[in-house]
Amino acid sequence: MIDRQDRRVASAFRRNRVVLALAVLALGGTAYAQSGDTAGVTKTRAAFEKAAAAQDPAAIAKLFATDAVEMPPNAPSAKGRAAIEAYHKGFAQQFMVHGFSLTPTETKVIGDTAYDVGTYKQSLMLMKGGGMMDDKGKYLVLLKKDASGTWLITHAIYNSDNPPPGSAPAKK
Repeated sequence: MIDRQDRRVASAFRRNRVVLALAVLALGGTAYAQSGDTAGVTKTRAAFEKAAAAQDPAAIAKLFATDAVEMPPNAPSAKGRAAIEAYHKGFAQQFMVHGFSLTPTETKVIGDTAYDVGTYKQSLMLMKGGGMMDDKGKYLVLLKKDASGTWLITHAIYNSDNPPPGSAPAKK
């Protein structure tokens, strides 16, 4: 009887030890994901914000990895720096930026990979017709640290909270 009870206690101890080990790994993984240094990501975000406000397609493209993908709204994906630069040149031919800002809501670094999530606001003037429009929306950016320690954008997607031009406003 004591032998059986000892085995049950030993079995419960082993189960609890496994659960404890899994909990430590899970907490350790979470702590690591949240403890990454975000200063480099912040620097890349600030450089993007400055280049976008200045409508500098070459400066924007340099913030992306050579094989990066940008997924703008209402347009096909731009793959690679040359295509990303071309997209921004085309955008500058259609719109003049009169204000642009990014507000991050979540930034996480996990090793040499990171993601940055947030919102944007921009004021745009149509190059033909001169009408102004205010736009706001959200973004998700994935980044990778290169060999020199610079954070480069590998994927970027963003979309407006405004309804598409010519459509009725969304019902709330």
